[in-house]
Amino acid sequence: MSQAWHRRRPELVKQTREDLRALYPTLHLFIEADGTAVVAGTFPVRDPTGRVLDRYQVSITLPEDYPRSLPIVREVGGRIPWKPEFHVNANGTACVLLPDDRWRCFPEGAPFVQFLDGPLHDFFLGQSLVALGEKWPFGQWSHGANGVYEYYQWLLGTDDAATITRYLRVLAKLNFKDHLECPCGSGRKIRRCCRAKVLDLRQKIPPRVARKALETLAARTQPVRRISPCPPGETPSVK
Repeated sequence: MSQAWHRRRPELVKQTREDLRALYPTLHLFIEADGTAVVAGTFPVRDPTGRVLDRYQVSITLPEDYPRSLPIVREVGGRIPWKPEFHVNANGTACVLLPDDRWRCFPEGAPFVQFLDGPLHDFFLGQSLVALGEKWPFGQWSHGANGVYEYYQWLLGTDDAATITRYLRVLAKLNFKDHLECPCGSGRKIRRCCRAKVLDLRQKIPPRVARKALETLAARTQPVRRISPCPPGETPSVK
């Protein structure tokens, strides 16, 4: 097994701690006895002027292969129910963002504070507003497999399940070959059809993410929702 990220990249540990001290002084990065890297403490929710509106007790595990894998977030103060409608899994881990969508707000290699400033802040701001009886303030995907399906509806601009599957199969290939049939369904080769679109998608959706999406969608048991969702972080929507 390869070394954990904090052993391979001590400079990243140093930079993350410096960023936390400067921007999030109530959060601290610890390397626990078993080698697990955890950021723990109080996370502030702020308004646009920087005024603190709310605070949450959090534990954020940075997996061994971080930053390849996303941080694993838990709210440990007991304020958020472990229920899908609150975007929390049954094991207490928070669904802060879809791994498929990280290219938009927290691409691999981005500073950890970008995760805190963007998707994590939006997640907890939404929780605070919902607790006050308001609607979720940002666009949101459904919980679980339906959310993955909705995401690819939006990304690919189609609600046809077969087309979505064809695109994901192309994206799941490690070696891209443009002489394959285009996933759009035109019957033409990729090189003579949607080559630019496929190449752009491959920059956003790594093969491992596409393979995971195929597995998730294959296991869906609920009826297909034909919708045009508003992507989180853009315009408000109600689930």
